[in-house]
Parts: sequence; structure tokens; C-alpha cells
Amino acid sequence: MRKEKSRFLLTGWRARWIQFRAGVALLRISLFAFPNPVHSIRALSRLARQRRRLHGHRRDYKIAHAGNRYYWSIYTPGFPSSGFNSMVRQEIRRIVSPGETDIPLQTLILSISSKCHYKCEHCFEGKNLTMQEQLSLADLKKVLREAIRMKIPHIQLGGGEPMLRYRDMLELLELGREHMEFWLSTSGYELSPEKARDLKDSGLTGANISLDHWDEEKHNRFRNHPEAYRWALKAVENCKAVGIVPNLTLCVTHQMATEVHLMKYLRLARDLEVPFVRFLEARRAGNYAGKDVLLNRQEQETVLTFFHKMNGSARYRFYPIIQYPGYHQRNIGCYGAGNRYIHIDSAGYYHSCPFCRGAVGHIKEMELSEGIRLLREQGCQLFKTNPYA
Repeated sequence: MRKEKSRFLLTGWRARWIQFRAGVALLRISLFAFPNPVHSIRALSRLARQRRRLHGHRRDYKIAHAGNRYYWSIYTPGFPSSGFNSMVRQEIRRIVSPGETDIPLQTLILSISSKCHYKCEHCFEGKNLTMQEQLSLADLKKVLREAIRMKIPHIQLGGGEPMLRYRDMLELLELGREHMEFWLSTSGYELSPEKARDLKDSGLTGANISLDHWDEEKHNRFRNHPEAYRWALKAVENCKAVGIVPNLTLCVTHQMATEVHLMKYLRLARDLEVPFVRFLEARRAGNYAGKDVLLNRQEQETVLTFFHKMNGSARYRFYPIIQYPGYHQRNIGCYGAGNRYIHIDSAGYYHSCPFCRGAVGHIKEMELSEGIRLLREQGCQLFKTNPYA
């Protein structure tokens, strides 16, 4: 029988208390930035409007937590932390000086492996999967040191399958743990209890675990591996056991973009006590390049309606918080392309995001700062750039 609560979700008065504490922190940061209280309140008001648009007017019936930190999103540092404070200061700078170009990225998405034992239907790194690593540990450390110097507070480590560079990943975590938060994007492959403990001890905050169907057979077929579903669910349990925040990531295809399938998926995530679920729409990238995979208008509306319902009603407060980038990309613009994040693929090329390809250079030929500058000039290929750039 499922529990009407999750070890990773706060609801009720506890969530309201954390919301109040975060509000006080925001006010303090804003007052420090603007000695004039009128300007401070005005900046906070604009920041609040931006947040409501970003999260779909979500009311905070639920907040994720791990240890002594609290999370509204898998894309931002936890509260309270220096990374959270830095992010808030950056957002205030964007509002006050929208043309400013030296504001640090919020997130770096870094693919650290070209290896994977799966052959996923949708893989956006499909052309780079060589089963031979194209970037050395020294290459990856160089990029990470640049990110530290640039004060980027949030790193997402992906692949291929990053667990196939488990030892190298531990070194990267140790290098950056005092400067940023790390999230791992994985299929769950070989994320054993022992490895989960080592990752947590080395500084891993959360894990984005891919699960592309609520049905075991259909997920395994999508991933072209007979153990994919089992590994994903084991990874969730192993992460929960050591305090790594688990997030389930769903590639929303034509088949999955129905109320019935999405609700079955969310019920599974609720029963697994997962605090976050991320909906990523299928894109024409990697193995899906040139294919009819983009959701049509009716399917987009179905996902959007479901997103609002599950996040916006107290009735569903014990269900995971849904993260849906497609919503804010259409509503307020893209956060990629050097706006708040970029992607470095497993071959070392700079891209706007994992799904908008069009490399502007290679990490061995240009610094991270130059890659960011060029991507900002290029912009997103599918959506307008968020106005607070």
C-alpha cells in the first residue's frame, strides 16, 4: 500500500514555513542589492512574476527536501545555500540590466561519456556513442575548473551513460563539491547501493533517472535493453536510501501524450516516493533527427493541462512536482543557448542545449567563456530567448 507522504516532499504548514524563510532570504538579498526599499520591492515583484510564469502559476503545496536543503526545481541550487543566493542575485541583475552580458550561467550540462550499453530509441547523443571515450578526465576537469572560476552554481552530468565513468565522476564531484551542486542524468544502469553511497559522499545532490513508460515491457523496448526498467527502479531506491534526490525523466512521445498514460506514470512515481518528474518532449535530434516525433497542438495541450492540474491543486499534493521545460519555452522563452545554460556533448562540442544542435566550437580549441558568448549570439533554434537574458 502506498504512503500518503514522501520522505522527499514537504506539504502543509512545513512547506509554507520554508516558503516564508525563502521569502525572507529573497528580501534580504534584494535589500542588499538596492538600498532604496522601493527599488528592492519592485525588483522582487518582477522576480515573482517571472517565477509564476516559469512554473505555470504553481502554488507551493509541496517542496522537495534532502538533508537541510529545499528544492522547488531540479534546475536550481537548494535553499539555503550560497548557490541559491548567487542564483537570486543573478536573476535580480537580469531584471535590472537585461542587456548585461557577463552574468554567469545558472547550469552547465556536461556529457562525460560516449559509452552506453543501451540503444535507446530517442537518444540525442546517438551519433556520439562510439564505446570509446572522446574526452579524457583531464579535459573534463579543465572545463569544470573554468565553470568554478565563472561561478556556475549547478552542473548536470550526463552521457551516454555517465555511470560507465563512475570513478572519473567521483573525481569531478570531489573537485567541484565546494563550489556547485551536481545532478546526474542516467538510465540507472549499475547505480548500485555502494555506488550511490560513494556518489553521495563525493557531493552528488540529485539524480535524473530516465523512465520512459510506466509499463516495464514498453520501457525496455524503448531502451532496447531487457533490464532497463529494473535498473531504473533500483536506482531510484538506491538514491533514496542515501539521500540523493531522485527525479524521473520521461520522454513524452505521441503515445505517452495522453491523460491516461501520464496519470499512470505519475501514480507510479508517487508510489516510488519520487519528489520530481520531468517531462521532456520528443525532439528531432540524435536518433529522432528527421522523424515525425514533435507533439502536435492537441498533444501539447493535453500535457500542459495535466501539468497545471498536478502542480496547481492541493488534491495532488502527494504527487511529484512536475518539471515541464516545454511550457516555459513556449510561454516565456528558452533558457538555453547561453542564457542560463548550455550543453557540452560527449565529443566536446558546445551546443545551445542537448536538443538544439549546431556546434560553435570545441572545448580543446576555445574556453568555456568563448563558447557561451558564441551560443548567446547564435540563440535558440526553436524558441525565442528568454527576455531577461
